[in-house]
Amino acid sequence: MASTGNQDEAEIPIFSRIDNTLPRFVESAPRSQTVQPPRAPRRLYPSCMVDEAEDVIPLESDSNFGSEATPAGSEDEEEHYFGIEDDEGADGIAEWQHQNDHANASTPVGLSNSDGGLRSSSLVASPLPVVFTDPDLLDCPICLEPLCAPIYQCENGHIACSPCCRKSNLKCPSCCFPIGFNRCRAMEKVIDSITVDCENKKYGCRESLIYHMKAQHEQVCIHTVCFCPLSSCGYASSYYNLYDHFSTYHSSSATSFTFDTTFDPCLRRDQKYVILQERNEGVIFILNHEIQGHGRVFHVDCLGSNLFKTAFVYQLNVRCSEACFSMESVAEVWAKWEEHTPKKNYLTIPSSGYLQFNVEVCIKKAYPVV
Repeated sequence: MASTGNQDEAEIPIFSRIDNTLPRFVESAPRSQTVQPPRAPRRLYPSCMVDEAEDVIPLESDSNFGSEATPAGSEDEEEHYFGIEDDEGADGIAEWQHQNDHANASTPVGLSNSDGGLRSSSLVASPLPVVFTDPDLLDCPICLEPLCAPIYQCENGHIACSPCCRKSNLKCPSCCFPIGFNRCRAMEKVIDSITVDCENKKYGCRESLIYHMKAQHEQVCIHTVCFCPLSSCGYASSYYNLYDHFSTYHSSSATSFTFDTTFDPCLRRDQKYVILQERNEGVIFILNHEIQGHGRVFHVDCLGSNLFKTAFVYQLNVRCSEACFSMESVAEVWAKWEEHTPKKNYLTIPSSGYLQFNVEVCIKKAYPVV
């Protein structure tokens, strides 16, 4: 019988014998689900270090979350404190994490008060005033012009603007290493994030400019400071304030005229200049008269900001007993006018034989600017 049993066992495949020896798991009936009463939500706090002997005092705002509390130290409380039990808890953690990350990236949080506590700061980014002890750091060390992107650096960390890299044949002027291939992204971000006020802020300009755009803006700023043409008056302000000042306090010192109208400024032979002011818009011009070795020189200047360049065209006629001399030109613009000898665009009449003369002026606007 034993031999027969061994023979039958040998005929059974090996995998069947192994399978028969494995334990069998019988599927049991489903357990009855235990329904637990809803638990009052608890405030979610960021991770922090608290000593075991230290008592944690809840905030006053926690009182409205329910009076039921889980005993301290239980497993349920630990899972609810560090884990996520439902979708509302997950949404709360996500919202807190988003606000915390945004606050850390924008403004410092948790600044110390005088009483040693903490005070929360706004989550909205606000400009931070910065004082540069060496403003030249924002200029190219080669051309000394304000830096703007793209900014390049060599292997030794020297920086240069793009035009200087091309002019130096892609060799660093400081160390002769190759330059013009690696961008200095950090410096570009610093340059683009710095804003400065226009130098005419105290005269009414409210523009906040990127550093490298400051000089370009100030060339055409309508608030450029202009000075009263009378040497005895030290008034200085924007051009429209200056026009009002002059018409209020010095109207008797000027000759009034109207655009596109030919008029006589009543210039005497020994008079060096005549101040002209337009009746409607108040723009101030100066008719200059200078006696030089070869004759008399006439030209017209405009008092205002650089915005007025090429804005006014004048026609000048000087009539003598036997001839008439004419010239048409663009009025040169000055913010602070002083007596000067013109270098270009002036009318000259011979001094010999022309003792008597009469001057006529017509000023036109090339385009509206006031």
